[in-house]
Amino acid sequence: LEYQQYRCALTGRKLTPQTAALDHIVPIQRDGKHTIDNTQVLHKDVNRAKGSLTNREFIQLCHEIVLWPKIASANEESK
Repeated sequence: LEYQQYRCALTGRKLTPQTAALDHIVPIQRDGKHTIDNTQVLHKDVNRAKGSLTNREFIQLCHEIVLWPKIASANEESK
């Protein structure tokens, strides 16, 4: 927690021992290693949402979620 200045590695959310969760950057299920350089501390809600995705996959998914309402709205307006 100190190394990350008590902030979630992916969102910057403030962390406490109660809200922190250890995460594997490349999930163990995806052949990630259980080593310190493959770990980060995330907010527990973020860790739950990330599941077995890599950081890149999770960030891409979040990007799609943010963009979709704009795309859907533009599609509705063009009808």
